[in-house]
Amino acid sequence: MSPPFLKGSLFWLALVLQVGLVGLVPARKALTLATGSPIYLQIAPLDPYDPLRGRYVALSYTVAQLSTLEKLPGWSPELAKPGILYLCLAPPAGDPAQPWQAIGISRDRPKDLQPAEVALQGWFDGWQLRFGIEEFFISEALGDVLELEIRRNPETLRAEVKVDPWGQAALVGLWVGEQRY
Repeated sequence: MSPPFLKGSLFWLALVLQVGLVGLVPARKALTLATGSPIYLQIAPLDPYDPLRGRYVALSYTVAQLSTLEKLPGWSPELAKPGILYLCLAPPAGDPAQPWQAIGISRDRPKDLQPAEVALQGWFDGWQLRFGIEEFFISEALGDVLELEIRRNPETLRAEVKVDPWGQAALVGLWVGEQRY
């Protein structure tokens, strides 16, 4: 039989541990949003509607496609196996708000990046690299406006993303031309 003071302590310890574990996921994204470097990625959207979750835009990044990855420095048949990969990105000359360019790929986090470059961590499934930022949820009213803008200017669609020093990404917003959503 445990002493009475220990029973109360165990309860609070268990509660704090559970709350801490649940808080880790949003805390990681919040840290990335607060401290990450902003980058922009060119995207090709789909327009699904899920009645249980509402309206969202499914995002497919052009730099994450197998056909793009195979052309990058560092690519080898060994990287074609499923697993974590790091995509090295550099800002475009002149305007960093334009889509960033993929400049390399590796299985390990690069240590020799230039100051303006970032390494984005993703999971390669054999066809494309997924960064955990492939869905953007929007309201019903905004969804119709955004869908119309995407159809008018599909080539100007890009995602604003923040990347932390470990390569974790957080989606900040979508841009169509000069309009941010």
